[in-house]
Amino acid sequence: MGRRLEIPWGAWSGSEEELSIQFPNSWDVQVFPMRDAEDITSSAAVESALRNPIGTPPIRKLAIGKTDAVVVVEDISRPTKCGPICEGILNELNQAGIPDSRITLIGAVGAHRPMTRVDYTNKVGETVVERVNIENHHPYENLVQLGESKLGTPIHLNKTYHKASVKISVSTVIPHPLAGFGGGAKIILPGICGIETLAANHRAGMKGVGIGVGFITDLRKDIEDVCSRVGLDFSVNIVATSRRGIAGIYAGHYIEAHRQAIERAREVYHTEIPKLDRKDRFDVGFFNLFPEDTELSQALKGVNSFMGSQSILKPKSAVVFATAATEGRGYHSLLAETGAKLYENWGENPLFKAVMSTRPFYVFSPNVARADIYHFFPEYAVFHRHFDDLTHSLEESAGPNPKAAVFPSSIQLF
Repeated sequence: MGRRLEIPWGAWSGSEEELSIQFPNSWDVQVFPMRDAEDITSSAAVESALRNPIGTPPIRKLAIGKTDAVVVVEDISRPTKCGPICEGILNELNQAGIPDSRITLIGAVGAHRPMTRVDYTNKVGETVVERVNIENHHPYENLVQLGESKLGTPIHLNKTYHKASVKISVSTVIPHPLAGFGGGAKIILPGICGIETLAANHRAGMKGVGIGVGFITDLRKDIEDVCSRVGLDFSVNIVATSRRGIAGIYAGHYIEAHRQAIERAREVYHTEIPKLDRKDRFDVGFFNLFPEDTELSQALKGVNSFMGSQSILKPKSAVVFATAATEGRGYHSLLAETGAKLYENWGENPLFKAVMSTRPFYVFSPNVARADIYHFFPEYAVFHRHFDDLTHSLEESAGPNPKAAVFPSSIQLF
């Protein structure tokens, strides 16, 4: 029958979020999961984090005497359910004298698609959806211009956020190819900035300026400079589990709390890989994009996992990116749409070309069409919608008895 694996699959798509895949009998398959942690989601954990913040007073002290507030929340492309945290924040604001009617929740969509009511219900819970005004950020409208960062990044910011007297954010700290990690100030830039700000920020990263996964990059420092200029009173930073639970909550100053969250993230996302002689390395690297697998446009993040684990792969190993892409191609008004300011096929990206063009490269996704694949990936990418077809195709390049290394999550660190 071969080896059957249950891998996490299809974030936000339903209750199971799991896919059963079966490798042929002749394959040697090894799974390399991240260290992971227990899900600590509870009202007690939320209350403790909010009332004992890092580097700032608690919300109820910050908000005393203030008239209104905004709560900025990451969008549905990020993994964590934020309902208990958002409810806790609203209750703290109420205690400080700011009623629900004077609170706006802004979806930090950046250049992603707007979120629907269903998205918001999934993300922050029906209770929050019913309690406060909710708006999607618009990267082209409702903006105020606030000068430039030290690196010359033009600052165009969401006007609703700018006008609010109390500014709070909620986001997840996961590895990111440009900013090192998500969370903290990154929910401001790119989350609620204008398209010109986003373009300047991403353009530098796509040229390889000050980027990297898993450490504080120059691009992250520019993001934090922008945040210092526009203001962020209270930042809630979540560390995720492998199945989209909460492994840690770090609230307070957008830098100090974020740095403590990073330390926890490095523990939770850490992935042990062995030191192998070349002859013992793997013929196939299988990189699952969960929990960033709502859309194909997020799939380039598979490069992060490949770069971290390539020491156990043979120089000509086959590489597979696997993504549920339950929303299909996806949307990104800066990077992913024909005619967008920074759109390019990833085959033209210098980093992607350097690491992928010399080896067999495959994409496995049941929910996209061939045109979607080649909108993003170069012509040498081999696309399969069915897992059996994928394994047969891999045997043609890797041989009939390959060794395969499976990495179940896109947020693993090596």
